[in-house]
Amino acid sequence: MPQGKSNKRGEIAVLCGGTSPEREVSLNTGRSVQKALTQAGFGADLLDWTEREVIEKHEILRDYDAVFIGYHGGAGEDGRVQAALELLGIGYTGSRPTACAIAMDKIQSKRIFEQVGIPTPRWFAWEASFAPSVEELLRRCEFELPIVVKPPSQGSTVGITIARSNEQLAEGIEKAREFEERILFEEFIPGREVTTAILDGEELPVVEIIPDGGFYDYEHKYTSGSSRYVVPAELPKRISDKLVYFGKKAFEALGLRHYGRVDFRLDGDKPFCLEVNALPGMTSLSLVPKAAAAAGIEFPELVGRIVKMV
Repeated sequence: MPQGKSNKRGEIAVLCGGTSPEREVSLNTGRSVQKALTQAGFGADLLDWTEREVIEKHEILRDYDAVFIGYHGGAGEDGRVQAALELLGIGYTGSRPTACAIAMDKIQSKRIFEQVGIPTPRWFAWEASFAPSVEELLRRCEFELPIVVKPPSQGSTVGITIARSNEQLAEGIEKAREFEERILFEEFIPGREVTTAILDGEELPVVEIIPDGGFYDYEHKYTSGSSRYVVPAELPKRISDKLVYFGKKAFEALGLRHYGRVDFRLDGDKPFCLEVNALPGMTSLSLVPKAAAAAGIEFPELVGRIVKMV
């Protein structure tokens, strides 16, 4: 970490909150990280700031050794806050601005996956300023229902619909357009849901997510007891090795650093990469801490290792 800075406000500033639809998740991440950093022996202050306040109050941030970014979604995850901190010369956790921007944009991410040979579900992007009709969409798509409808720059499954009928498809389009004009349509992969995490170039054990009915949506992610997690995932070694390989390849292809998470669906023994998370959740229910714990890295050690990478 940078040397010679005053510690009068504590060593680490934990930035969280923000103005995105994931604000409450971000606050949970911030509280969990602050508590874990304290347990690890760091001084840590929780800063519930809007993204704009990072600029307006940047002199306060200069009193810290590092900033732990706990934002999810919006300008806190898409590279804008990271770019501001770089311009201000303030060290921070997580990936750099360009990598954050690409990871946050699922359309751009999928284009890179295809370029470097990472399997991903078939997809179609609607990037016009007006919404497509169901008939127009089905004419253009190379795959059939069920179709996953996503706003391409949201996290935590915000705005996602798994459409199994034309009526659900129309509703999914309307729902996605509440967040963005662009829409990502993706072939639904009905298999197991798994994720891999990377910590400073080290692959962590694969986690399988088993939602209690439905799919791993916002409610299942953040409601205690609504999903079951198996870590390490009970998979043949050849499949786990394949997931770890493609997970690290996706992490590197998008240019991430420090830590991140890569989400997959398994169709039999074939993995399909869904997305890369540059700022994954760091709460008691979050997947990266679960994967780290399976590797013998408890949460305080995990966040301590991350801030030491700055």
